[in-house]
Amino acid sequence: MNDRFSGSKAEALLDAHVAWIIARLEGDALQIEVERRLDWVLADAAKLKLEDVVTVTSVKQTAIGYASDMTVGGAIPALVGDVALALYEHPIQEKTRLEQLLPDRQFEELLDKVLELKELREAVVHESVSNPIFADLITELLYSGVRDYVATSTKFAGKLPGAKSAMKFGKAFVDRARPELGTSLEDGIKTYVNKNTQTSLNASERYLQEAFESEEFRQVVLDFWDTNKNATLASVRDFAGQLDIEELFVIGYEYWQQLRKMPIYKELIEAGIEVFFDTYRKTSLTELLDDIGVSRDMMVADAMRFLPKIVAGLKKKGLLEQQIRRQLEDFYRSDVVAATIE
Repeated sequence: MNDRFSGSKAEALLDAHVAWIIARLEGDALQIEVERRLDWVLADAAKLKLEDVVTVTSVKQTAIGYASDMTVGGAIPALVGDVALALYEHPIQEKTRLEQLLPDRQFEELLDKVLELKELREAVVHESVSNPIFADLITELLYSGVRDYVATSTKFAGKLPGAKSAMKFGKAFVDRARPELGTSLEDGIKTYVNKNTQTSLNASERYLQEAFESEEFRQVVLDFWDTNKNATLASVRDFAGQLDIEELFVIGYEYWQQLRKMPIYKELIEAGIEVFFDTYRKTSLTELLDDIGVSRDMMVADAMRFLPKIVAGLKKKGLLEQQIRRQLEDFYRSDVVAATIE
């Protein structure tokens, strides 16, 4: 067959076909070719509904395959660290202020929405106040307050005429009579404070709930924002070191690796796909593209952003003609073409 094909009309047709395609991929002809072929595809897409070309099962399998089941290469963690470093050191952070990322209007809308979440706020405050660490903090504050009050009162009382001598006499008398009384007094204060801690906790929870609902708290947050919104991202970034940022990225990546294997990850992806498919099942592909926001001009622009470089690279390496010829040669070598020519 090779001998019969060599020098045949079929081979001449193949050569002409390859040359014709290459000519349509060069210069201004490339964009014309892209536009007309895209117009053909879009015209056909208007006649097809989503359910005509894919099933919800195939979409789920593909999404889960990439999002959950695909084995991620070992080089990815190192790449994540390099990306984190590049982001950390990027000079744009020196020029970007917080208010540019979150303008005042959006900050106020976000704050108001957070303040509207009453049940969540009450749950957070209750759990925080019920935490043993918070209880220990209240106990220490009460004890310190009582101790400092006693010390301060003693200091000022000592300035009164005759009081200092009387206090020294009283202390000396007590020390001789009951030397353990000083320690007992301190223990007694701590015992009293511990007994009253729960009352203080209840009072602090009520205070926090009322404070968060007040206009004063909202204004405090807005004042804090006004004070700090002109800070650059770099100044905020500097609270964490370069190594800290890299490690956070790596920790986040490792957590995602575990999360993507959990049933909830797959279930939520599948649920989202079902909603999408149910919404657009009867929708034509062109309407779907319009709803997503993908236009013909965008697709042409994206194609022309990449194709010229790809075509030039393949041609420079001598691969463009090979790729086209491989696609066509089997047909021109076939008995169908030979019979047609004869």
